[in-house]
Amino acid sequence: MKIQIVITTSILMLTGCVVADMDSSNYDYVSWIQLFQKPDVSCLTNINQRKADLYTCGVNPLTNLDDASWSLNGQEPGETDEQANAKRNHILNCMKENGYKVYDFSECGPKKSPTGLCPN
Repeated sequence: MKIQIVITTSILMLTGCVVADMDSSNYDYVSWIQLFQKPDVSCLTNINQRKADLYTCGVNPLTNLDDASWSLNGQEPGETDEQANAKRNHILNCMKENGYKVYDFSECGPKKSPTGLCPN
């Protein structure tokens, strides 16, 4: 009888620990372009200027930065991993040199619960 209680209790305890947050919207984060914010304008970064700066910093000018699937993790056709990493690092550093704060996705929060740091 004792062993049956221990087993039942163990199963109940494990069940509580294993069940995860299944709401997929909790993991829906802002787009890449929103990670670049001018800190001196209280989260009202000029969207058109940000795009121009990203293109100047090395983003392919044919890239649609309004496309939610755009990211700095992509590779151009024929580009090696090393070349893609170097390009991404160059763009990130260039944007910082242009006065942008580059936030991490976790700093922006998921769309369901934004922090307010990456609004546009």
